[in-house]
Amino acid sequence: MQEIANKGIVLRGIHFHCGSGMHGSSTFGKAVILARNCMRIGRAYGHKMDILDIGGGFPSGDLSQKTVDALKITENDSLGYKVIAEPGRHFCANSFYLLTRILGRRTKNGKLCYHLNDSLYHSFNCNVMDGVSF
Repeated sequence: MQEIANKGIVLRGIHFHCGSGMHGSSTFGKAVILARNCMRIGRAYGHKMDILDIGGGFPSGDLSQKTVDALKITENDSLGYKVIAEPGRHFCANSFYLLTRILGRRTKNGKLCYHLNDSLYHSFNCNVMDGVSF
C-alpha cells in the first residue's frame, strides 16, 4: 500500500465479485468483512477508500437471507463508504416477456422446429452461456 501511495496513486475503494453461482454462500459474507478490513488498511496508508463495490452474481428473484445479512453490516457503517453493485440479472431477469417473429417452421427428425428472427447469440444467449433452458 505504501508503494502505491509513493507513486501518487490514490485508491478509492475495494471491489470484489463472488460470481454467478453465489446464491447465499458464506463466501460473500466473508468477502464483505475482508473488504472492510482492507479499507481500514488502505486508510492507514492515506488512501481515500470510500467505495465498496460488491460486484455482481446476484440471482434473479429474491436474495438469500445470508446475502441480506452480510450486507446489513454495510448499512450505516462507521467507516462511512458508499456501496455499489452490479445487480444485472437480479433486476432484469423477470422484467419482460420475449416477443419474436416466427419466420417458418418445419419437422426435423420427428420434432417440430421453429425459425425465429432471434438466435442463441442474442436473446437466447443464456441457453449457451448459463445453461438456462426454456
